[in-house]
Amino acid sequence: MILEKIKKKIIPLDEFINLCLYQYKDSYYQKKINFGYRGDFVTSPHISSIFSEMLAIWIITFWSKINKPNKLNILELGPGDGTMADDILDCLKKIKSFNAEVNYHLLETSANLTIVQKKKLQKYQNIHWIKNLTNFKKKNLIIISNEFFDALPIKQVIKKNNIWYEKYVFFNNKKKIIQIQLVKANKFLMSKIKEIYDLNKNTLIEFPTCLNSVIKKLSCSLKMENSIFITIDYGENSEICNDTLQAIHRNKKSNFLKNIGDSDITYQVNFYHLIKLFEKNKLHVNSFLNQSQFLQSLGIKERLIQATKNLPEKQKVQYEKSVKRLIHPLHMGDLFKVLIVSNKNNKSL
Repeated sequence: MILEKIKKKIIPLDEFINLCLYQYKDSYYQKKINFGYRGDFVTSPHISSIFSEMLAIWIITFWSKINKPNKLNILELGPGDGTMADDILDCLKKIKSFNAEVNYHLLETSANLTIVQKKKLQKYQNIHWIKNLTNFKKKNLIIISNEFFDALPIKQVIKKNNIWYEKYVFFNNKKKIIQIQLVKANKFLMSKIKEIYDLNKNTLIEFPTCLNSVIKKLSCSLKMENSIFITIDYGENSEICNDTLQAIHRNKKSNFLKNIGDSDITYQVNFYHLIKLFEKNKLHVNSFLNQSQFLQSLGIKERLIQATKNLPEKQKVQYEKSVKRLIHPLHMGDLFKVLIVSNKNNKSL
């Protein structure tokens, strides 16, 4: 189905990514996906449950700062197989000082992933699924995401001889392969990109066109009383863009023009873009730091010592390796960034 669509006409890169990941039954996220070491990719919650425990600690800290309301709403964007939600809810249940009623909402568009999540989370009460962010307004709301923005379809524009071109995808009938073709970028697209990036400083720009709409809807939700948003993703905060588009197939890097529908296509998030849009929507950046700084500030090293105190040596070493992968600057510690925004300009949140 995806290939037949591509064979019909030349299409923009972001439309190609959307076809490969979301649009059809044979698109990547609409099929049965294996997460973890046996699947196509491994995210932080699969590396160690301690990652989600730290998020649970952060949630409780925020709950305390807003005077411990009786009810707390949590919304997770793109919850994958539900592992992070499961670990967070399990941790919240075990902490005796936390006594709020939690309504856990999951934003999910994949029917198959929803089935997986419902099976994993069936032991909990007050779990709700939503398919879009339109008019999602709840008080005492914490919105969380891990590796959500990197899965948004992007356009790529490139400057050659001072002229901007947009990357399109087409099927080469002679060679029987999918290839890239450059088409002169239209003025409307470039005017939107110019609102974020300096065109004189860049020669290639990655631009998720749906990002503006997503941030606008998130910002509307965050205008409610006692609301905050935390997102964790791999990327940078730079006014200069790079070509970061990649595909992951069976846990290895792959050509994104191959294995269509069977590969996860991602890019490195430019938090510079996110921050600009949140500020445009009158929200405040409370914190921007790397994953290592964030997890260590919440006590991940102390939690590791406690969790491994009575474990056999082999299991203890495995835990230590997992946490090292999460916080070491040469692994995920520096590559992954944490952005926290709210409607209050409070750096302590």
